This record gives sequence, structure tokens and C-alpha cells, in this order.
Amino acid sequence: MNILFGGKAFEKLLPFFRPLLDGHVLSVAATEADLFEAIKDAEILITGPMPVSGDLLEVSSRLRLVQQWGVGVELIDIEACNRKKVLVCNVPSRGTGNAEGVAEIAILHLLLLTRRYHRALQNLGKKRLYAPQGVSLWGKKSTVIGLGNVGQCIVERLSGFGVAITGVNRTLRPELKNLGLQELHGFDGLKPALTGSRFVFLALELNDATRGFAGDEFFSLLSKGSYFINVGRANLVERGALERALDEGILAGAGLDVFWNEPADPGDPLLSDPRVVVTPHIGGITDAAFEKISDFVVENVRRVASGLRPKSLLNPEVLGEAGS
Repeated sequence: MNILFGGKAFEKLLPFFRPLLDGHVLSVAATEADLFEAIKDAEILITGPMPVSGDLLEVSSRLRLVQQWGVGVELIDIEACNRKKVLVCNVPSRGTGNAEGVAEIAILHLLLLTRRYHRALQNLGKKRLYAPQGVSLWGKKSTVIGLGNVGQCIVERLSGFGVAITGVNRTLRPELKNLGLQELHGFDGLKPALTGSRFVFLALELNDATRGFAGDEFFSLLSKGSYFINVGRANLVERGALERALDEGILAGAGLDVFWNEPADPGDPLLSDPRVVVTPHIGGITDAAFEKISDFVVENVRRVASGLRPKSLLNPEVLGEAGS
């Protein structure tokens, strides 16, 4: 089969995949312009951050599968794929190293902020010991908003720090009661969930209902001196509201592994703000995730090539099955 990888990062990875996909023709489209040309012959598209639009699909004539490298498929026009009878799959986040890695980066952000790492580096330069004083996680309340795979992994890792954990989720599924949470609330219970919480994690999916979830009203519910970590999507948060919360002292610090424009402008003032920790969307970029995601994607290619149903299929209606 003709397999096309969408994204410049795959140029370095192509030698890794050649023996795993022996017998198939592999190529890379590094840019969107390249993608429009190369998609004409592709039967399988493996894409990272590349948009898969209706216009792109109209250029293709042989495409059978769009395989997302990772979880998020917000750049894939699934309705257009349905019309073209193209299967769309992603990679489950939990058990593949993705959710686990994102949870780890969330904890890293919290620790860097609460132990005032920026100031600690300054004190090293001043040959100053025993300062700054940090904020201990132990004994304090933490709230995790969004209890999907990432949120659950955050809860599991936070529990080892001796914090009291409150969870917030759109739907209060029975299995969430097994996470060891002290409290569990729906979206209508944000006020009690955030009251007295020193550490707040946002791990929601981005959709029409959650876009701008964290605005001025949201931050007004937080206690003074809180710490806020976003590992969902940047547009869950209204940037102006976040900046106001920092300036008003509602937030003592914010950790962001996602940014409103990616890659972020190196001159963006938030990147040099000592109250903010920003990482370049690396939560799921680990050795474990690469290995597990590669295995999953290769297996799906083999399944489609053999006429089998791929795993983590998002539009089963293309196969005549009922939608999930």
C-alpha cells in the first residue's frame, strides 16, 4: 500500500518505519502544500498536526484510512471523511504512554511552580542557600477537571503526594467513584469543587461546550494564591482571563503544556513570566509513548491492508456499523 506520513517530524522517523512496514511504499509530506500533492496517490495517511480538510479529501482518490498519530482529531474533518468513505482512527491515550506522559508533565509543572524553581535558579547565581520557601503539596486540596484518561492518570499520580483530591466531570460515571476522590462533582458543582482548592488541573477535551471554559467567572471561584495547570487544549482557557487572574493574585502560578498559537512566539511575554511555566506540547512525547503509539499505528496499517477492521475506529458508519 501507498502510505503517506503528514508532518515534517516524520522525515527523521521514516528509516525507523521502513522495516516495520516492509512491502509498503512510504513517503512524507512535510508541509500542507506537499500534502495536497502527495495525497493523490496515498491509500493511508498517518498524520500528526496536519489538517485533513474536505478540500484535501477531494484531491484524494485512493485514500482508505486517516490514522491520527495520537489522540486529538480536531484537525480532521470526520464528516468529510464519512462522505468519502475514508476510515478515521486515533490512538487511545491510556495504555499507550500518552495519558501517562501528559499526567507526568502536569505534575512537573506543579512542582516547578510550587517549589519556585525560577527563583531557585536565581538564588544559585547569588550563592544563596535555603531559599526560596516553597509550597508543599502535602495536606492541601487539589481539583482535577476532566476525568477522562488523562485526568484519571493525574489523580493516580497526585494521590501519592498526600493531597485531598476533588474531581469534576461532565458525566458522573459510576467507575469514577473508584478513583479514591474525596469529592466528585459535575460541571454544575464547580463552586464547591474549587472552593479551598490550592491546585487546579484542567484536562478536558476541547469542543463547542468546553471552549473558553476557564474565563473570568471560572478564575473568580479560585482561592487567592492558587496554581493552575492546563494540559488539555489552549482554547479551553481565555488568555485574557488567565492574565488577569495572575495580575490580581488569584493565581500564584500557571503551567501550560499547550499554547494558543503553536509553536509559541519566542517573544511572547508569557514565556518569560516567572509566574508561568510553558512547555512546547511535550506531555505525550516520551520514549514509552513513541514505542506504544508506533506499535498501534503499524498494527492498524496491517489490519487495513489485510481487509480487517482497524482499532480505535471513530467513524464505524463508514463500514455500515452503527455510530458510537
